[in-house]
Amino acid sequence: MAGVATASAIQQQASVQVKLKWPNDILLNGRKLAGILCECIHSTSPAVIIGIGINLNQSIFPAEIQDIATSIKLETGNTINRTDLVLSLLENLDYEYEEFLQKKRTCLVEKWTEKADMFDKVITLYQKGKSLTGTATGLDHEGRLILQTLDGKQHILESGEVSFNATAQQADQCQGIPTQT
Repeated sequence: MAGVATASAIQQQASVQVKLKWPNDILLNGRKLAGILCECIHSTSPAVIIGIGINLNQSIFPAEIQDIATSIKLETGNTINRTDLVLSLLENLDYEYEEFLQKKRTCLVEKWTEKADMFDKVITLYQKGKSLTGTATGLDHEGRLILQTLDGKQHILESGEVSFNATAQQADQCQGIPTQT
């Protein structure tokens, strides 16, 4: 939900086409433009805290991340008004949250899939020091990643770090990540 809302706000305010990278990154021209972190609070009043970081007007990044990070200003040459972007983000978050409350989860997964550029590609997923390589085939109805390994098994993954630098040969060298199959 937060990824779709953030991508929509960026596209509305900067007129650029961004892509979602599961589970929590937004890419522009293959480089990280934004990141989203969510924390679920389990209590008598459950809640989710969402942190969203968007690189808007940076014109330089530290050497160690300059090849993987970007900003709207670097990509377009335009300076983005932060207030306008925040207002657009809040409107999009409110809209997506209302859709979620109305049980339109399938619609949300479809929107996320439309904004993604990772399906039918070989990826490696890293989680707690382990890795799993295969083809990202889509998301299930809960938004979990479906990864098909070379042995034909489908793995349903709830979290992890995705790398696009995988090759099909790496699939044979996977270190098992607990999954739902």
